[in-house]
Amino acid sequence: MIGERVRLAREACMFTQAELAGSIGSPAGFVFDIESGRVLRPSDETIQRIASATSYPVRFFHMGALPEIPDGHYRRLKRGTSKSAKQLRAQVRQVVELIEQAEATVSLPVIRIQPLREQAEPLNIERIAIDVRKVLGFDDREPIPNVIRALERAGVVVVRLPGAVIDHDGFSAWPSFGMGGRPLVALSGDRSGDRDRLTVAHELGHLILHSLRPSTPPDQAEKEAFRFASAFLLPYRAAREAMRAPITLRVLVSVKATYGTSIAMGAKRAADLGLVTRDQFVSFQKQISARRWRTHEPVDVPREMPVLIGKIVTSLAGKGGSVFEQADRVALPVFAFRSLMAS
Repeated sequence: MIGERVRLAREACMFTQAELAGSIGSPAGFVFDIESGRVLRPSDETIQRIASATSYPVRFFHMGALPEIPDGHYRRLKRGTSKSAKQLRAQVRQVVELIEQAEATVSLPVIRIQPLREQAEPLNIERIAIDVRKVLGFDDREPIPNVIRALERAGVVVVRLPGAVIDHDGFSAWPSFGMGGRPLVALSGDRSGDRDRLTVAHELGHLILHSLRPSTPPDQAEKEAFRFASAFLLPYRAAREAMRAPITLRVLVSVKATYGTSIAMGAKRAADLGLVTRDQFVSFQKQISARRWRTHEPVDVPREMPVLIGKIVTSLAGKGGSVFEQADRVALPVFAFRSLMAS
């Protein structure tokens, strides 16, 4: 049990086993021996040193088995490394532990979304996205003012992870589906509001389309999740009304201001729905690059912040004592505690 928690703390901090061993003054293979179970009961001094190196409270390493979570889905650049993916997943796994602790004591929203069992074609994905919007209280024309709050009201926990995970925007998983598990979406880094909205909608797509279809090829799963996100944020009917010919960059800027979607996503949406030709789409891509909008588009979309995770952490940590004492009660590093509370 201790070895499993040492691995989580190490991966959450992006240490290799050799790096962590060096930081606590131990031989290179010592951390491997702990994580593999060869050393079942490390000394109190060893745990204290590991706690100091990783910033995790000592009590974290003595809390027993960690919750199991599925592999989940990542929204990341292709150059994203497995080391970064492990960091993100380790941080999420501890959040799942907090959620499981809170289920018995905190009044959390009823889960109102359901994953699909069957494979979905592009046209079906359009319909599925509209159905999910209806469950969340939106028709097929109106903008969703706050995507994160919409998901939270439907029982999905959304978190902003502490710090940026290199080349990774988000992660989603549905631990213990059908046995009381709660779906979770995690955001990483300091992204623009429109990019965050797309990431959250993208991960919602994975929760709906792939929680019960984990064997879907990764490239196909990403295409399906993007199509869902596009249809969720900008449904077919709304897109047809907002993007009337002739469609120009000015039109796409207006769509961004209304629906909180990036200009680049608006161009792709227009192409997917046949509202512009392939040549027009390529022209939009060139114009966006020429204006250097790849890194910063016009029209700032407000950044959305989670609320539900703060309620969970506050309930578990209590309000008395210093921030260090509160973080210790929930077995979180202070930096992670502050990040979740800031939500």
